[in-house]
Amino acid sequence: MNRRRMMVGAATLSFVRPGNAAKPRRMKPQVGDVLAHAFGEQAGSVIAAKDVVLQPVPAFPRDPSTGVVRDGSLHNQLAVLRVPSERLTPKAKRHAVAAPPHAFLVYSAACTHTGCEVSGWNNDAARLVCPCHGSEFDVADAARVVNGPATKPLAMLKVEITDGVFRVTGGFSRRVGPEPP
Repeated sequence: MNRRRMMVGAATLSFVRPGNAAKPRRMKPQVGDVLAHAFGEQAGSVIAAKDVVLQPVPAFPRDPSTGVVRDGSLHNQLAVLRVPSERLTPKAKRHAVAAPPHAFLVYSAACTHTGCEVSGWNNDAARLVCPCHGSEFDVADAARVVNGPATKPLAMLKVEITDGVFRVTGGFSRRVGPEPP
């Protein structure tokens, strides 16, 4: 290789950044990320287990070393819930964090029907509800669809509680959001 080609190649490489490094806010949750409040006065602050009581807490993953909140994609929006342990099915228990007499679960908030934000909550039935088309997901049964048009459950995110804080320990249980056409 001649010197000119080598210099052009080196100059080109200096402008190329890995895709994920260019968009840290859009990256999927990474192992080690903590969960942060998505909205309101506490937006961006870390969610403690004691913050999750009766209703789902909207969350985004946050890189603990840089403080970057991964809020650049609906696919990163999460719902953190507390559910009585005895109500959980075996499938839900695989992704639950035990904190007797309750357990915590983290679900993707991207509906599997058309990708709308699943932001509704049916407190009586303990179901997440998509406001766009009315799909309902049973949180104690691994977000099984109990009312369509969605046909697939929401993805679950594997987390643990370390020092009272939710920390990502793995990826999603399934594809987030709707299947491609």
